[in-house]
Amino acid sequence: MDPSRPGHRPLVDAPRALAALAFALHAACGGRYGIFRDELYFVACGRRLAAGYVDQPPGIAVVARLASELFGTWVPGLRLPAWLASAATVLLAGRLAARLGGGAAGAALASAATLACGVLLALGHYLTMNAFEPLLVLALALLLVRLAEGGDPRLWVAAGAVAGLGALFKYTSALVALALLAGVAATPARRALRTRWALAGAAAGLLAVLPNLAWQVAHGLPFLELVRNGQLHKNAPTSPSAFALGLLRDANPLLAPLWLGGLGWLLARGAAPAARALGVGAALYLALLAATGGKPYYAAPVLPLLLAAGGAAAAPLLRRPALRLAAPALAVLSVAPALPLALPLLPEPAFVRWQAALGVEPERMERTAYGVLPQIFADQHGWPELVRGVGEAAATLAPAERATAAVFGQNYGEAAAVEVYGPALGLPPAISGHNQYWLWGVPPGRGDPILVISDADEDCGGAFHERVLAARLPSSPWVMPYEDARWIWICRGLRRPLAGLWPALRSYQ
Repeated sequence: MDPSRPGHRPLVDAPRALAALAFALHAACGGRYGIFRDELYFVACGRRLAAGYVDQPPGIAVVARLASELFGTWVPGLRLPAWLASAATVLLAGRLAARLGGGAAGAALASAATLACGVLLALGHYLTMNAFEPLLVLALALLLVRLAEGGDPRLWVAAGAVAGLGALFKYTSALVALALLAGVAATPARRALRTRWALAGAAAGLLAVLPNLAWQVAHGLPFLELVRNGQLHKNAPTSPSAFALGLLRDANPLLAPLWLGGLGWLLARGAAPAARALGVGAALYLALLAATGGKPYYAAPVLPLLLAAGGAAAAPLLRRPALRLAAPALAVLSVAPALPLALPLLPEPAFVRWQAALGVEPERMERTAYGVLPQIFADQHGWPELVRGVGEAAATLAPAERATAAVFGQNYGEAAAVEVYGPALGLPPAISGHNQYWLWGVPPGRGDPILVISDADEDCGGAFHERVLAARLPSSPWVMPYEDARWIWICRGLRRPLAGLWPALRSYQ
């Protein structure tokens, strides 16, 4: 049967329609809860474009700079690049399934399953590096398939550039790229490496990441310190079994047979070197995450690849026209109960009721207390209110003090909120010892007094002569507990230069 015949047009057009649906789902949420903690930080990083940052490569800062220049702090505008990337991921998953031999039916199922994958839907909603990584991995996989099938060897340059671009958005993309390359080298697809263009592709990837690598080396490899500190002090430990169970849950349990079957299908494709190379690469990456205590969502970049393979593997089973249409529809419907858990579709009280009805609790990814909302939702609350509270404290300063004051946030979220929202209230500049803010330091002529966002136990580090409580924020059930009911202190009269205290304030985690 020819899928190009008019009767099959719905299947041919399905990946595009499903990509449009993915975008519509994101847009339907708008900015329901507000700006996300990391989005504030990325906007702050975008204001200081650099080859690198303590906790990230520079790609997301560039996108955040462009989005904030166009849309300011309007949340849907800031998230527009992420929503487009999420829609494109749905589309490319279908393209990969078709390339692997799934035809129109396999492509439709793959795109539908990618749309219905809860972790991909959730990560694709926010302006973070996680929104772009799956798309770039899919693009790399498509290029590697073409190369393994005997395509133009000059495509190695494009593959290297895409791999380099992926690493400039998130460092785990480099691990995925190396795993996929290992899959090529470990299978008959290795014949595609027997060309000088493969070396040219490696050079293109290396040139792309070299400035960021040089930045990390010049600053003492702070990202490695951050990863080590996170494992020791911040992240909740993850065993291999917890990783596997978390991945099955977060990726939509009803889709597990599809993506696990897709992985098995790829590994069994001895006569199709391109497919087997992808399977070996994906399996290596998942094994690495399980062995090193990776969080389940770290597997997100290879899930569209495996769902595409599952769609291609299932295509021969969808011979009847009714099944060809029903399978993608059922895949999309499978995410419906969990949709409010992935996207901020519901008002907070309704979400809490929905979460309770499903019998789930907020996933604990860090060693900290949690409230009634998952961390990704809680971190979209309270930032304007926090800044207004700082504004109340700043209003008590004399004009001469305002000229030398700074606002100290305990983490990059607090500092970035003050930086992004503070200028409209005439607030002093924000400083912090957390991650990149520590490297940015204290602006010249600032630092006495300091408005400290903290709690009842704040002692100004014993470095000031005076400590005055200037404001207290009301409690909120929706924020993370460590951001609730913050105290705003004014610390005056430095006992010794702030530059001497700054090294002890560094917190990379």
